[in-house]
Amino acid sequence: MINFFKIRSKRIIIQCILGITALSIIFGTLNNYIHKDTTKYIAEVNQEKISFETIKNIFNIELNKHKKILKNLNLVDKKILRKKIYNYVLSQLINNILLEQYVKKIEFNLTNDEIKKVIFNSDIFQENNKFNNTKYLNYLRSLNLTNNEYIELIKKKLNTINLINTIAETDFILDNEKKHILNLLSQKRIIKKAIFKIHSIQNQHVNNIEILNYFKKNKNKFYNPEKFKISYIHIEPNKLNIKCNNKEIQNWYKKNLKKYTTQEKRNYSIIQVKTEKEALLILSRLKTGESFEKIAKESSIEPISSKKGGNIGWITINSIPEEIKKSNLNQKNQISNIIKFNNEFLIIKLNKILGKKTKKISEVFDIITSEIKQKKALFIYYNLKNKILFLSQKYKGRFDLIEKKSNIKSIETPWFDKYSVPKILQNSTLKKIIFKQGLLDREKKMRSHSGLIELKNNQLFLLTIKNFKEKKLKNFQEIKKNIIEILKYSKAVKETKEQIKQILFNLNHGNKEILRKKNIVFNDSEIFSRYDNHPITHKIFSIPYKNNEKKIYIMYQDKNKNFVIAFISKVYNEKFSSNEEAIVIKYLEKNNIEKIFNCIVKNLHKKSKITYNQIKNI
Repeated sequence: MINFFKIRSKRIIIQCILGITALSIIFGTLNNYIHKDTTKYIAEVNQEKISFETIKNIFNIELNKHKKILKNLNLVDKKILRKKIYNYVLSQLINNILLEQYVKKIEFNLTNDEIKKVIFNSDIFQENNKFNNTKYLNYLRSLNLTNNEYIELIKKKLNTINLINTIAETDFILDNEKKHILNLLSQKRIIKKAIFKIHSIQNQHVNNIEILNYFKKNKNKFYNPEKFKISYIHIEPNKLNIKCNNKEIQNWYKKNLKKYTTQEKRNYSIIQVKTEKEALLILSRLKTGESFEKIAKESSIEPISSKKGGNIGWITINSIPEEIKKSNLNQKNQISNIIKFNNEFLIIKLNKILGKKTKKISEVFDIITSEIKQKKALFIYYNLKNKILFLSQKYKGRFDLIEKKSNIKSIETPWFDKYSVPKILQNSTLKKIIFKQGLLDREKKMRSHSGLIELKNNQLFLLTIKNFKEKKLKNFQEIKKNIIEILKYSKAVKETKEQIKQILFNLNHGNKEILRKKNIVFNDSEIFSRYDNHPITHKIFSIPYKNNEKKIYIMYQDKNKNFVIAFISKVYNEKFSSNEEAIVIKYLEKNNIEKIFNCIVKNLHKKSKITYNQIKNI
């Protein structure tokens, strides 16, 4: 539920606002927006013209963002995309001007001092972290603007952004509306359903004309896919036959003795209290022989260890905290003096000591064997890698020679296609090399190879095509049986659907007698929530429902392709948790912003005079 509303809430970011913010160009890119020459213009918004140069510059900025996409498109699609970008830019520029005019009308204004503050803090006018007047004046000259003109222009842009931000910060929604929507979203519906299996295909009949017509229309669906036999060299460290002897194991053990030695461990218990007076009282009780464990359970304020009689577990000698080190405890059952700890007080007891211990060679024999084999395997692996890399570059078109010179026998697969790739080759990189035309020459068998491929998990492959069969259309006789099955199934579905439609028609027109005649029982039920990821959820919640009113029946197909007739048997509400309710309300409030903003822009369009001037070849 929570994830559902988190996903939904991502839509809160308003595309229109994003567009306007992107086109409210300030400081560094302001020269894209400033063009006093409006003799050549694209549109006029309440007598304010959008110059050809303005839209051209911003259109080019947007176009550059889509360069990668454009490269992969054909000429027609490129034209469509360019048209969409142009329309987007123009609509956002118009919205921008409408908002600027609206801001001015409602006197939604920043003061000149606030504008100056923004200019003084702008990065493009800074030098050595200070405002540089020369930089500022040079910038104005480059734009052919006076100081006052520039301030007015910045004020206009910032006022517009402030209006957008003000709307975005609005989170007002009526309580009654909140309750109504929460009630709708928390609603659950129970449906009763009757399931109808597809009629038996054995009872269906198809003739030769139908079969031939289907074959002619769909022959491209019936083909034998391209097939391969691949020869490959495969090297993986874990599969190399590595051995090691007792002498190697003994030498390894001596060199890595520290690795097989466990550190000293100590087991401690603590009593933690708030005042020194309490600690002194407890210490005196301990000196008279009272149980440390009993006092810890009764008096220690540390919530976890107190339940265990103060025990805090085993700690290695190198990990002992400073507070415990201060206690200078070195003997079993020794108890410390009072130790100050974060404005509170500790008494510590050393329960047990496990001394440093070196494991016998017999205890770590298997581990050492594995470590030696792994080291040897990696050494051989990297040597083989370098050798095969050299050979693959030297004999670029001769897999057979690489196999011979490396003295590594290749492995050959049985015939396979893209639906039956051998497990060893089921890797996206390997499949791409095998199936993508041009990466391996399908005619030059055993002469063309893939080059050395290294996968992430330390695996090397070198591939070549041993044999190849092209994709081939099946003949009519090969697929006649398949076509008959397809046509029979299609007819069975159609026949079943028509019968279900007839039953549905009768039920929705009050003829309940059909249930008895057809022996239909609604004995299956299912619960739906509005936020279920189910293909018919929308359909279930679009059915009007009131208690004791006429049932409305619907028809759909389930995941098993069976037909289902269903009606709503019960509607109830399942209360949200406070956390879920907060997420829903937050979403509703933010979603409300979109409505407000769209209403403002739509209203401005209605009340404004906007004319367009067609100019070719932007």
